[in-house]
Amino acid sequence: MEATRDIPATVEVIVNGNQELADKMRVIAHGLHLSSSASKIVRIWFLSAADKARAWNSYVHKIWSGSDVAFFVDGYTRVSRDSFAQLVDGLISTPEALGATGVPTMGRSARKLRGKMIRAGGIHGNLYALRGEVVKQLRDRKFLFPLGLYRTDALIGAVVCFGLDPATNEWDTRRIFVQPQATWEFEALRWWRVKDLWSYWKRALRQAQGVLENHAVREHMAIQKRPPEMLPNTASTLVVEWLNAFPKRARTLFFLNPLCFIAARKLRNSISLPAPVEPVLIDRIEL
Repeated sequence: MEATRDIPATVEVIVNGNQELADKMRVIAHGLHLSSSASKIVRIWFLSAADKARAWNSYVHKIWSGSDVAFFVDGYTRVSRDSFAQLVDGLISTPEALGATGVPTMGRSARKLRGKMIRAGGIHGNLYALRGEVVKQLRDRKFLFPLGLYRTDALIGAVVCFGLDPATNEWDTRRIFVQPQATWEFEALRWWRVKDLWSYWKRALRQAQGVLENHAVREHMAIQKRPPEMLPNTASTLVVEWLNAFPKRARTLFFLNPLCFIAARKLRNSISLPAPVEPVLIDRIEL
């Protein structure tokens, strides 16, 4: 909240799959006391499905009420002061950019990834922004993340770099402004804690799923030049269709990364379309 500085803001908190956390967020929001002259509105939403892709879809198509810039922040991050303003400054100074992203400063691979993003472009799911007109276009075109998708940042980055339409636009990383001064903090996992070891394992398996997703998305958008709104409804369908179409590539991938085989088997077993879930507004706080 402090990162919004002295500007009016509406903060939409979407808690997916954890009712206890949603209730906790209500208590935290009511206890906020900000040193700001600008009004803030905090709305707490609950989504019964534990799915980041579904939460993003819900925000864009059900919750977002229109703004010049929409910011996307992972729930476990603490955005550094001035980062939102720095992303806006980047968009103002770069008219051709459709979005802007912060860069990591914490974690074992942060330095390497930060340097790569500054040199070659990219987007980071922990903190990025899209122009309001881009969000509106995505909504109008009925673009949705496939449910269950892990690499949501990679997909939205590809959509933006292709100017929302790979059939008519070439890939251009300049469509995402990389702001080196915008960053965040988070509580790092500790390998000696049992619960964190389990989190490491789940993260490694999700990252393996993300590798499969990237191959499938690349085939859909970069090679076949199909529009993003024509992606399958679920990540499992997206990946399984790619696995079936390119079995030799899949076997090579499994050999190089055995976790991809485990992730693929898991996705094959969850091919059905999940039931629809609507976001529920559980509180609205004015600060």
